[in-house]
Amino acid sequence: MDTGYATVDVDTSVVSAADRIDYWSVHSRMNQGDMRLSFVSPQQFAGTMCVQRGGGFQFVDATADAVDYIRTRRQALCDDYGAALLIVSHGADVVISHGDNEIGVPCGRLGLLDMGRPLCVSIPSGTRVWAIGVPGEYVPRGTFRDNAPPLLGAGCGSTAAVLALSRTISDHSGCLTGHEFTEISARSMELLNLALHIPSRAEQSQSAVLAHTARSYIAQRSSDPRLTSDSVAVHLGCSRRKLEYSLRSIGAPAPARLIADTRVERAYRRLTDPQENASISEIAYASGFDALSTFHRAFARRFGRSPTAVRRRQQRSPGPSSLADDPHAQIGKEAAQNAQKIL
Repeated sequence: MDTGYATVDVDTSVVSAADRIDYWSVHSRMNQGDMRLSFVSPQQFAGTMCVQRGGGFQFVDATADAVDYIRTRRQALCDDYGAALLIVSHGADVVISHGDNEIGVPCGRLGLLDMGRPLCVSIPSGTRVWAIGVPGEYVPRGTFRDNAPPLLGAGCGSTAAVLALSRTISDHSGCLTGHEFTEISARSMELLNLALHIPSRAEQSQSAVLAHTARSYIAQRSSDPRLTSDSVAVHLGCSRRKLEYSLRSIGAPAPARLIADTRVERAYRRLTDPQENASISEIAYASGFDALSTFHRAFARRFGRSPTAVRRRQQRSPGPSSLADDPHAQIGKEAAQNAQKIL
């Protein structure tokens, strides 16, 4: 892939007022493909645009007076601009539409347009907008099944990451190498693909089966310090990425976190067993940890206390395992108390 990186700055102030409309229109068509521009105040129009290109990716950062970008069916069929256009607003709502399917893109959210269909983008005066070209391989099949532009929110982790990487590209305009621009853009598009992907029922079922198989395998083998995310994926005959996706589909943590949690939960049960005489370090190693520092960090993260504190508390408790030492029992007790209050 060609990673040659170039930037183009467009500023209507460098041309006469009479030429600004044509100047902006020419550059807009060069960047977003063939379309018609409708200016709300053509006599007073002004705008600036920074375009970054490289490795098959393009990032446009523009601020201008109010303008509508309209792409007809004929233009969409004849122009091979690209698969999709990602719109991010940094001010007032930008309105995007496919035919009668119109949505507003508020500040901080992402709207996606199919460049192979008629479309319209209406940008209010003074609103800063990122327009990011999305190559076809990053657009999942069925993304535009309803002929409506998808709207993504920053509440999704992968979408938030797209915004963060886009901010990096914008902030470092002109300072990136071709390789850096291409790699950051590619990672951003991979995350966008993840945010857009809606699994079919068959995929959901397969993911659930794989996830439950992984959890069972980890529960059986977690005491082996050689067990890792990669070894689990190899055993199950899948990629690490597919394993992570499957576990996430059932609300389980990532493989490495699941392995660590399984190990510390086993260690917790032994530490709270009044018949257990092994030392903390012996329990840690027997639970699958190959370093005490790793064990102590994982234990504190999972239970909010050190192994030493848990053992001391257990030694002071009269019963075999008090509610105070068992977080699962404590949660059950609190739930029962809340239910009693409601009744």
